[in-house]
Amino acid sequence: MKAISLLRNGFHNLRIKNKLLFSYGLLILVTVVSISYISYQKTSRMMEEKVVESTNRSFEQAATFLSYKLNNVKDVSSMLFMNGELRKILSKEGAGYSLGEQLDDYNTLQEIVRSAQTGREIYSIRLYVNNSAIYGRENSTFLNLADITGADWYSEMMDNQDGIYCRSTYSYHFRDARGEKQLISCVRTLHVDGFNGKILGVLSIDMLESSISEIMRQTDITRNGQVYLVDKTGTVISGLDQTKYGQKPAVLNEYPDLFERDAGKIHVGKKGQSSILIHKKVEGTNWQLVALIPEKEIAEQSRLLAKDLFWVLLIVFLLAVWTAVWISEGITRRIQLLLQQIRKIEDEKWDVRHAVDSADEVGVLQAHFYRMSETMRRLIQEKYQDEVQKKSAELKALQAQINPHFLYNTLDMIHWLAMKHRAPEISDVVGRLAKFFRLSLSEGRDIITIREELDHVRTYLDIQNKRFGGTIEQRYEIETGLENFLTVKLILQPIVENSVLHGIQEREDKQGTIRIAVSREGELLKIVVEDDGVGMSTQQAERLARREAGGGYGVQNVIDKIKLHYGDEYGLEFESEPGKGTRVTVRIPAVLPEPEADDRPSAGGEAS
Repeated sequence: MKAISLLRNGFHNLRIKNKLLFSYGLLILVTVVSISYISYQKTSRMMEEKVVESTNRSFEQAATFLSYKLNNVKDVSSMLFMNGELRKILSKEGAGYSLGEQLDDYNTLQEIVRSAQTGREIYSIRLYVNNSAIYGRENSTFLNLADITGADWYSEMMDNQDGIYCRSTYSYHFRDARGEKQLISCVRTLHVDGFNGKILGVLSIDMLESSISEIMRQTDITRNGQVYLVDKTGTVISGLDQTKYGQKPAVLNEYPDLFERDAGKIHVGKKGQSSILIHKKVEGTNWQLVALIPEKEIAEQSRLLAKDLFWVLLIVFLLAVWTAVWISEGITRRIQLLLQQIRKIEDEKWDVRHAVDSADEVGVLQAHFYRMSETMRRLIQEKYQDEVQKKSAELKALQAQINPHFLYNTLDMIHWLAMKHRAPEISDVVGRLAKFFRLSLSEGRDIITIREELDHVRTYLDIQNKRFGGTIEQRYEIETGLENFLTVKLILQPIVENSVLHGIQEREDKQGTIRIAVSREGELLKIVVEDDGVGMSTQQAERLARREAGGGYGVQNVIDKIKLHYGDEYGLEFESEPGKGTRVTVRIPAVLPEPEADDRPSAGGEAS
């Protein structure tokens, strides 16, 4: 349920265009996949039915040919079986059977066999007879019965109840020009009294296995399928794979009742290696035609058809997706324009707007939004002007507060010097005081050079040194060329004043060093004011950085002044440790004056 809730919330938060595209896409995808799946399944079944039907037709034809061959064999076998003269000759034996009579009988038997061997289906006819007669040792057409009585097939023939027994394929070497051949033989016993009595011999009617396998090859309808001719035990008599002759395929062992039906079709094997087994009985025999066709091969044929279907469905899918995109784009285009306008207003681009070209809900929303954005722009401008005026008033108030306070202290110091020394130093202090105020005014400019700002600080420290007896050491480290860069005026004096009054003067010896360094890092100008005074705690430094109450009014106004002129990414950084001093870093952009400004005399030059 939690997963469903997350999916529902995720869909709910999608943009309208994406919701429409997702809905259309899901509907199109389900439709295309369903059609593809159903089409593929039907195609697979159709291909399977086609293969089975084709195999059955081939089996019908093959079974007809085999039946025809075997019926001819049976007819010849029956004719010889019923031949009375043949039985009469085979019944002769004993001392009264003269050599001349045996030779005559041999010729007669040869004539009977030759007259029977007229069809092309029969390759040879052999008679296994008692070797008491001289022709029993002929070893070509007439052979010794004793040679076969111990063979397996002889026992199977004796147990056979069908009258004639057909052996599986075997190799036999004729002792004449015919040589070794692969044969399929139908054998039966010959008795004195027809079906009963003493066995006179065994009749073997031979067919070439190649004539049977040729029929089997005509049933080959697949590349990897196998076709067999098997007997009632499942032993292969003939087929496409000669290595299987005389063997019983493993799949037939799994289905012992397979041949109880005259024909049929079943799926055999494991998934991924399954096959279709098709079988048909050869009429008039106990033989079966068996075909094993891999389903994978049928699936390959199905995939060829499915491939064409895939391209058709892909084109339909792409057209449907393009239509869905076009419809959703048409619905959400004006909403998107409105969103773009909102983003531009977020970036304070107030003058960009699109024409309202409809009177529907979206058009009304656009019109009201434009009126609202115009009101917002006007209110922001008014608020900005109010804040500027407020900051300007605060800065003027600060300057008005600083100047009289410092003037009072300086005049007080002049007073005591005059009383104590009655010396020319008074003139020097008064001169420096004049220079200090002249630098502070800067001809009414708010932006001055680094040189002018440093002159202002240096003058301030000189006056304070006069006040505190030269206990403050000054060190300046300025990278070459940075004196001409611009800064907001009066940003260093409040920091240096804090260093003197709250840092060095609170030491026990009232002595210390103030180091001022100016450096550049790319587009950033860094001014470091560092003292070795008493320092301050981490909490005090954080209050100064955050401009909280108790953080120093002069420093707070310096931070406000920098951010007001340059932006929130600039300002002051504080590092301090009690007992070791304080380090303040001023971060402002590196800006050079305009060319015409370089020709104007600086305040520092006038005072020199």
